Amino acid sequence: MTGWRLLLTRPADESSALAAVLAEAGVYSSSLPLLDIEPVPLSDAGRAILQALDQYCAVIVVSKPAARLCVELLRQYWPQPPDQPWFSVGAATGQILIDAGLTVFYPDNGDDSEALLEHLVLRQAIARPEPKVLIVRGEGGRGLLAERLREQGASVDYLELYRRHLPNYGEGALSAKVEAERLNALVVSSGQGFEHLQRLAGDAWSALARLPLFVPSPRVAEMARAAGARTVVDCRGANAAALLAALREHSVPFSNAKDGYVSETALPKEDLDQPAIDAPVETPPPMAPRRGNGLAIVALLLGAAGVAVGGWSVWQVRHLQANNQQQSSEVQALNDQAQTLKLNEQRLSERLAQLPPAEELEERRRLVAQLQGDQQRLNQRLETVLGASRKDWRLAEAEHLLRLASLRLSALQDINSAQALVQGADEILREQNDPGSFAAREQLAKTLAALRSTEQPDRTGLFLQLGALRDQVLQLTELAPEYKDRGESLLGLTADGDGASRWAQWWDQISRYIRIDFNADENVRPLLAGQSLVQVRLALSLALEQAQWAALNGQAPVYTQALTEARDVLKNNFNQDNPQSKIMLERVGELSKQPVTVVTPDLTSTLSSVQAYLERRNLNAQESVKPLPAPGAQEATP
Repeated sequence: MTGWRLLLTRPADESSALAAVLAEAGVYSSSLPLLDIEPVPLSDAGRAILQALDQYCAVIVVSKPAARLCVELLRQYWPQPPDQPWFSVGAATGQILIDAGLTVFYPDNGDDSEALLEHLVLRQAIARPEPKVLIVRGEGGRGLLAERLREQGASVDYLELYRRHLPNYGEGALSAKVEAERLNALVVSSGQGFEHLQRLAGDAWSALARLPLFVPSPRVAEMARAAGARTVVDCRGANAAALLAALREHSVPFSNAKDGYVSETALPKEDLDQPAIDAPVETPPPMAPRRGNGLAIVALLLGAAGVAVGGWSVWQVRHLQANNQQQSSEVQALNDQAQTLKLNEQRLSERLAQLPPAEELEERRRLVAQLQGDQQRLNQRLETVLGASRKDWRLAEAEHLLRLASLRLSALQDINSAQALVQGADEILREQNDPGSFAAREQLAKTLAALRSTEQPDRTGLFLQLGALRDQVLQLTELAPEYKDRGESLLGLTADGDGASRWAQWWDQISRYIRIDFNADENVRPLLAGQSLVQVRLALSLALEQAQWAALNGQAPVYTQALTEARDVLKNNFNQDNPQSKIMLERVGELSKQPVTVVTPDLTSTLSSVQAYLERRNLNAQESVKPLPAPGAQEATP
């Protein structure tokens, strides 16, 4: 792998780390960052998302810059992060989150969105009703993750923390760097990095496209091939291990006359500029007169020796040139490493110069610790207030249940409903587990005992029984008129009174149909016939209906009066010898003795006890919640 000379296009800090790993493996690399990371200020929507971070079933971080910025925000907003799964596209990004104490999952078979979507834990995380997923990324990132997750029924929100742009390089800077450092391969870490590479190359892209291009995923590989790159190597990952594995699997390219590309690592640049050393050619001796076979043999031996010496010399020269080239490469690599170290040292010095003094750092550290402590106390107090609010709501519900129970007792005399409501109020007080509620619960227990001992009248049964009597009104037989002669009728004036005359017999037959009463002092009593009979039956039915209403509403005086009226109508207008009339009269008498009202317990004392407990609880809560002291006052305290 020592023949590879790579151009790294990652951001400066990532390229430095990757270059160090490659140098340990004997691979030379040079950096030309094509992605410049610029953090963006956090918007109001971003703050709202961070404050509601616990509502998301999964958080996906797509890059290392996003991971670093997200960890910094977590330290500000969530000193104790919520317990939820975090996901990253690659292992390097996941390691940043793991170092922050988060539970992180990432795919093992790739560093792209497609591999992450197939992760089993992510599928399990969104397999719930109305899942919410948060994607932490830069501005204008790829939208494949959100699209696929929305197709699976999840709602997706973005938290964009940085923006990426191409650094300002001069025209031809890329080609010049490749030519000056004799680089023979290009490395990109993302699709946007490849776009910036092609944009920076400009007209020189057709020449740079002949160099091997190492990409992190099949998607970027497809982009490169579509743009005209001839040799594209998919590393199946953006980390250093994946790149080293791809370098081991692929050899340094040699000259290719077909493509017009010659690898400078296969043939040193010095060798291209000067011709190869030719082997010495022995000039044959001039033809001399043949003096015998001995001279010919000697000449042949001398010629062979000369050829051997010349070949050995050429081999020695080639070997020395190869050694010199290797040493030159090593020296160049060492110079590059020294230059890199020098640049790193310079950057480190600049950063150290920008840092504030130790006293200021200590003061800031103290302020940060103080702010973190105040924030933690505020969070705890907020949780306490929210918990107290939920308890207050439940206690208010208990008071409301008691008011409903009192209303049911006073208006409807509903013992069963009132008992259930009082039992619900007692359950709420029991959930509080507060010793201060002992008096209120004691009063509730007394009320429940009183309700259980109170007998509930069967008002529905009375209503149905009275309704059955109403249905029998039409079947009653009316009372036949009865005439009693008191000596004032025509028969009394004309007959001798023994009842045996013909006129008496005749009159007895006629009086069954016609009666003449000459007593003008008494009111005329109508006979039950035709419309009069209908009105009497209607009056009886209305009396029974009024009794039904009184039974349902617990109105005992109305109930008794209605049944008394019904009994009077039965006695005065219907035949008592008829079995139906007799049975109805008996049933009316029995039903009139049934109770329709009940003496309900008074819930006033119970409601007052619960209200007194609520007032004491609210007073104690107000005294316990006090505002935090001002920072100035805290510092002034010795």
